[in-house]
Amino acid sequence: MKTKEHILSTALGLFNQKGTNAVTTNHIAEAAGISPGNLYYHFRNKDEIIRALYAQLSARNDVELQLPPNRLATIDDVQALVRTNFTILRDYAFIYREFAALMQADPELHKAYLAARARGYFGFRALIAVLAQAGITNLSDPAAVTRLADICWLITEFWLSSLEVSGQPVDEAGIERGVELMLHVLRPYFAV
Repeated sequence: MKTKEHILSTALGLFNQKGTNAVTTNHIAEAAGISPGNLYYHFRNKDEIIRALYAQLSARNDVELQLPPNRLATIDDVQALVRTNFTILRDYAFIYREFAALMQADPELHKAYLAARARGYFGFRALIAVLAQAGITNLSDPAAVTRLADICWLITEFWLSSLEVSGQPVDEAGIERGVELMLHVLRPYFAV
C-alpha cells in the first residue's frame, strides 16, 4: 500500500473509532508508523484527509451503487443496492456520525457534498426510471420521486447517528435494521 493510501486507511480507522475531534494528524502519523513530516508531505492538515476520505466515499458510491447494466433490474438487485449502501455507511461511519459538524466546519467539504448529493438525486431518478422500465415500480410522478429520494437520503445520512444517540451499537444488527427500514420505505412502491 502506498503511503498516501496507508495514511487514509489509518485515519479512517481512527476517525471511525474515536471521532475526528479526538484524532490529530500526529495520532494518524503515529498509528501509520510514519513521521508527521511524511504525513504533511501528502496532506497539509486533517481537513485534507477528511476531504480525501469523503472523495473515497463518493467514488465508492458512484461505482458500487449501480444496477447491473446488462439486464433488467430485479427486486433482489434493489435489495442488494440498499445493503451495499449501508455497508458503505458503516465503512465511513465517522462522516455520518459527525455529518452536520463536518459540513459546517469545512465549506470545501460541503461543496463536495452538494455535488455528490446532486449526483445522488440524479442517480435515484435514473434508478426509478430503470425500475419502472423493468416493471418493478409504477412510480412516475417527478414530485413523488423527489419525496422518496428525500426520505431515502435522510435515512442514509442519519441512521448511524440515530443508533448512536439512542445508545445502540453500530453493529451488523443495527446496520440490518437500517436496511430493513429503507426497504420498508421502498416496498410500497414495488409493483411486484
